[in-house]
Amino acid sequence: MCGITGVYFFDKNRQVEFQTLARMNHKIFHRGPDDAGFFLKDNVGLAMRRLSIIDLAGGTQPIQDEEEKFTIVFNGEIYNYKDLRKDLKKQGHRFKTHSDTESILRGFMSYGDKVFSKLNGMFGLALYEAENRTLTVTRDRIGIKPIYYYEDHEKLIFGSEIKSILEFGNLKNSLDKEALYEYLTYLYIPAPKTIFSNIKKLKPGHFLKINPDGVHVEKFWDLKYEPIENLTLQDATDKFGELVEDAVKIRMMSEVPLGAFLSGGIDSGTIAALMQKNSSQKINTFSIGFPVETEFNELPDSIETAKKLGTNHHTLVVEPDSISLLEKIIYHLDEPMADSSVIPTFLLSEFTKTKVTVSLSGDGGDELFAGYLRHKLVKGAILYNKIPSFIRKEVLGNLLKTQKVREQTPGKFESLKRVWRDFDGGSEFTFLRWITNFNQDFLKEICTEKILNDFAKFDFHKVAKHYLSDGFNGQGELNRILNFETKVYEPDDLLMKVDKMSMANSLEVRVPFLDHRLVEFAAVLPESMKLKGFDSKFLLKNFSKSLLPEQVVRKKKQGFVPPLREWFRSDLKDFAKENLLSSNAFTREFFTKDKVSKILDEHIKGERNYEYQIWVILTLELWAKQFGRMIND
Repeated sequence: MCGITGVYFFDKNRQVEFQTLARMNHKIFHRGPDDAGFFLKDNVGLAMRRLSIIDLAGGTQPIQDEEEKFTIVFNGEIYNYKDLRKDLKKQGHRFKTHSDTESILRGFMSYGDKVFSKLNGMFGLALYEAENRTLTVTRDRIGIKPIYYYEDHEKLIFGSEIKSILEFGNLKNSLDKEALYEYLTYLYIPAPKTIFSNIKKLKPGHFLKINPDGVHVEKFWDLKYEPIENLTLQDATDKFGELVEDAVKIRMMSEVPLGAFLSGGIDSGTIAALMQKNSSQKINTFSIGFPVETEFNELPDSIETAKKLGTNHHTLVVEPDSISLLEKIIYHLDEPMADSSVIPTFLLSEFTKTKVTVSLSGDGGDELFAGYLRHKLVKGAILYNKIPSFIRKEVLGNLLKTQKVREQTPGKFESLKRVWRDFDGGSEFTFLRWITNFNQDFLKEICTEKILNDFAKFDFHKVAKHYLSDGFNGQGELNRILNFETKVYEPDDLLMKVDKMSMANSLEVRVPFLDHRLVEFAAVLPESMKLKGFDSKFLLKNFSKSLLPEQVVRKKKQGFVPPLREWFRSDLKDFAKENLLSSNAFTREFFTKDKVSKILDEHIKGERNYEYQIWVILTLELWAKQFGRMIND
């Protein structure tokens, strides 16, 4: 596991300065504290930071072939590299190392870009071909490892993190207003945009080709949803078991200590169970909790699961200095991202790193097998709209009009009215509302007139609607939703969060559920094996019931989030007011002071619950304090 960065000048006579490249590389020191490597030739400079996991002695990068025609820097792990290595040896390749990096290099020499489809793993990498002065930069199918890039008429700069690109210096960057709009909508910024107008995310399953003629983006993989309706539950369960166990086994390959996150839910529990099954000794598992009692405390269930599995379980109740912690987390995110689970993810990674260097996690199960509440609500909306039109519109619809639906208002009846309103709008409306943080009505209330005029140019939910329609390659109403979850939410929120928070602590996290073979298998399952009635992750539960305690298999889905609601009424109350109500606040350009003050007061008094809205604005403000100076155009 590493971090990579590099520069390509389109002028073949312009050379990359070593000092510049070294500064860029040092910005991602945390991703690889064990080693550094550099390559400078012609108009190209490549650099990497290494966290040593495989071939500790010989895996130093960059790696070149014998004639120095091909050069690679690589971030990630390739789990089938030994099979690829055997194939390439038969073709006459002679290897200098035992690393997976060299297998990619020589695979590229034999197969060109087609080698990316032969790799099973997570990767962000760059390959330089000296003879034709071509640089190829690519990202794995699912988007487990990130790649960012900046392009202007002189150069292309890339990196595992935005901060290494910014370190190049004197880059033209304005605030991307459409990206800001999407951040307020989704809590994150979908690829290819970032908050910086001239810095892009490379989409998963794509690669860049950079040469003196310019930059081209190409796709090497896509996911198709083509359900096999005559597949039996037993056959599907057997095949899933075969795939997931192999995905776990190959991810246990490591020359350094290895463990697993264990939250107390079915996803991480299944991964830990299969790890323990395939280990000759007790595996290390890790869980954290907060001292505030909330419905999201999973420590008791994680302890129960660990007892059943016989793992060496480590737990920690954390009482963080929330203010300094937030500033540290924002630095590592590079751009605004308001998924509050970044906080426990960072703390869990920090705790886990005290014992191991590699951890497996259960991320991905909800996106593959419809594990979120919003998926059940979409199912409810589909069924609601099967009610005869006369009853639905004339009776229920007119009754709904008599009810005042209020957002952020506590109480079961208020929640029921909101769900009823959603169902009446249809399945797509229901899904879009449940992935929306600042809806259009709220934006009109809180935003300044200037930013509202800017926002008026943008299509609300454009990205989501694309993946629900034009960007959907398959069949099924639920699969349309999962298409968005897998191709947008997963890489741009879930995986980005895990990568940044784990690598901030020099910890490698591996995700067996996102083995591309499992992802492709889930896409051909009948929808009823994912969400059967209102029973989510049905196939996964059918497989895991013999591995885990019954209460873990059947338990209600819980989020991995901190007690923000309580923090904003106690520890973070004054901090939020100080930052968001200051006359010098960066966000003053976007949000009116009176409205921000009102939502803070209503939340603190317990009249409304605005924890997520406050968190979104505060995250943006804290980001601006650290990165706002980079906005210069």
